[in-house]
Amino acid sequence: MLFAKRAFTTVASSFSAPRLLLVYHSRTGFASSMADALELGAREAAEAMECSLFVDRVAASNATSKDVLGADGYLFCAPENLATVSGEMKEFFDRCYYDCFEWEKGKGDADETSALLGRPYGLAIAGGSDGEGARRQVERICTGWRLRNVSDSIVERNGLAQTAENILAHGKRCSPEAAERCKQLGGLVAATMLL
Repeated sequence: MLFAKRAFTTVASSFSAPRLLLVYHSRTGFASSMADALELGAREAAEAMECSLFVDRVAASNATSKDVLGADGYLFCAPENLATVSGEMKEFFDRCYYDCFEWEKGKGDADETSALLGRPYGLAIAGGSDGEGARRQVERICTGWRLRNVSDSIVERNGLAQTAENILAHGKRCSPEAAERCKQLGGLVAATMLL
């Protein structure tokens, strides 16, 4: 899939189709190739189930609270940078996080409810030598949103020596094995939504 600010894909088009939001960020192409596989897996699962599914793929810098609130399930994919999730992905969560709660006026902090309660999600992290810091960070955010993780998160390390040249190199792709794991995760989130 080409890099796009926003790509909409419909499977057996339907206005009432469940909506899967794929929010991603990629600087070098590695996370984008993982997002490609996540999206493909979701579409293939919907086709195999002969169900309608609307996949909304949005770059983290363009994703809004409206996108999040309008979705029935989520796929998140981003690189780890300096032991945390990439800044653009973190900014997406920072920008949208509190808009996804319903607050009962005059009742205090205890009376907030996540508008996303129980919705399924999957997470894929593109790492160099680690990736665990970003995984933990995003999983914690998703726990705060009260989302339901449908599978273990994927942390794919590129295996390159961590030199500035390797870290900043463009055109990276995930391995076929990692792409298959991402396809399975995308398919599992889609199937969970469609059951």
